[in-house]
Amino acid sequence: MNRRSFAATLMAGPAIGAAAWAGWRFVQARSAASCWACTRPVHDHMRTVAEVNGHSAEYCCPACALSEHRQSGSPVKVTVLTDYLTITAIQPARAFIVQASDVNPCKSHAAPAVASDKQPLRSGFDRCSPSMLAFRDEASARSFASAHGGTVVAFNSVAAEYAA
Repeated sequence: MNRRSFAATLMAGPAIGAAAWAGWRFVQARSAASCWACTRPVHDHMRTVAEVNGHSAEYCCPACALSEHRQSGSPVKVTVLTDYLTITAIQPARAFIVQASDVNPCKSHAAPAVASDKQPLRSGFDRCSPSMLAFRDEASARSFASAHGGTVVAFNSVAAEYAA
């Protein structure tokens, strides 16, 4: 083996290893405990299941599921929501949403993004914002909103914008 072949082989090994590692990390990030769209953890009290293009997927929150429509242009049908207080599955047709409260568990675990000069970057778009928390009844949603702010709306009125 001449020097060029040896050098090329020596350089190709780490490159192949790095590509394999990156692929493994991508697959791990999309595990069942991760959101289909943003790969954040799926919190038990915000789990959302939706159908997009005939495919059912699990999302970290209703906001993330519905933002799939904005990004893909495909209709989104939420099939299961989770009551924020009781952590039980609820039918979207009966659910109420508190939008834009001061509670957003999806953003609480995100590490701050910094530029190369170590200055914080501003987020222009976050698919989980403003927050949408689901509740099984209007009274629970209003009680939560009185403590944490936000607007209470029936989930169907919000979801209708994303179904077409």
